[in-house]
Amino acid sequence: MGLFSRRRESECLLVFDVGSGSVGGAIVLASAVGPARVLYSFRSDIPFQEEARGAQLLALMLRALSQVVSDIHREGFDASGFGSHRPRITEAVVSLSAPWIASRTSFLRLKNQAPALISPEIVASLIEHARSNRDAKKEVPTGAVPVEQKLVKSALNGYETARPYGKEAREAEFAVCESFVLPGIVEKITDTITRVVHPHRMSIHSFSLAAFAVLRELLPHEPHFVLVDVSGEQTELSIVKNATLVESATFPFGRQRLIRMLRRAAHIPVSSIETFLKLYREEKGTGRLFERAKHTMERAQEEWGVELERALGAFSEELFLPPLLYLMADDDVASVFARAALTRDAGRFTLSSVSFHATVVDSDMLAPLVSWSPPHARDPFLGMLAAFAGRIRR
Repeated sequence: MGLFSRRRESECLLVFDVGSGSVGGAIVLASAVGPARVLYSFRSDIPFQEEARGAQLLALMLRALSQVVSDIHREGFDASGFGSHRPRITEAVVSLSAPWIASRTSFLRLKNQAPALISPEIVASLIEHARSNRDAKKEVPTGAVPVEQKLVKSALNGYETARPYGKEAREAEFAVCESFVLPGIVEKITDTITRVVHPHRMSIHSFSLAAFAVLRELLPHEPHFVLVDVSGEQTELSIVKNATLVESATFPFGRQRLIRMLRRAAHIPVSSIETFLKLYREEKGTGRLFERAKHTMERAQEEWGVELERALGAFSEELFLPPLLYLMADDDVASVFARAALTRDAGRFTLSSVSFHATVVDSDMLAPLVSWSPPHARDPFLGMLAAFAGRIRR
């Protein structure tokens, strides 16, 4: 039976990770059984800017996305073994990170005297009611439009169920995650992709929701954790309680700010940043310049840690937070931010005085849900999206 037979036991997908520091793309083979398989991947950095301005950053992001799409079209399919017989692209799955997208979770409740049939229309009416009564502090940016709406948890008459529709209940509770973008962004991204490749359909997701869905499956015995995504211009936090994504927030300190600090305080040119970070991780640097840069790194870790505590503090006013952190970051800085998290005291956020425990999410951790065709670099962000794209098709 052929790879893409009429039974369509396997589907060819494209996944795109759109951040504010880089854009990645991959060709993925999603199977009805077994892990998704990454056949080819490519990532393009967004050129470093001393100041991250909105319109300029958007233009640079679209340029990086165009480079990724072009590379996949020109080299990716051949490298994946398709040659002149290009596969039918079932779907292009695009994930957006801050600042391109904002997410929030709504908790909805329904109570009737008599059993009522639960339908998507019922849930939609509850969402509209919640929007009209929402606290101002939870509002999304002015003018933003919804692009994603996922039912992440439901309970009927006090019992959790993954399939609430078509059932009757007197009482129902739902957790719905919504994602919003500013007008025009999705259209520009869609045009950039479809100008070169022609997927049968496209879907837009927040990276935080995709990562939550994958980690929830990988960690069935850990219902409480914080997902920390440090990439590009910002850090994005996702609070998971009782296996539900309950809150999301961002603060403006990502890898790019770390680079700016090294440039300004330690006078390290952008071209030498990667070399310095490698020496810093391996503790092999020497000399006065290295010591000055090392001092800057220590100050950056402290500042990021303070920002992390401040952001988590906003959540802890209403709920206790788990001390377990899962960190996603570029390989060259992942250990830097993990070390910074480990130095913070989680006692003010938890029921007991403990330190944060930080685990870096890497390709080995994702192995149960995604495999890689060598010799391509195992990009954990694209691996996360490949796993997500594969699971949502089942």
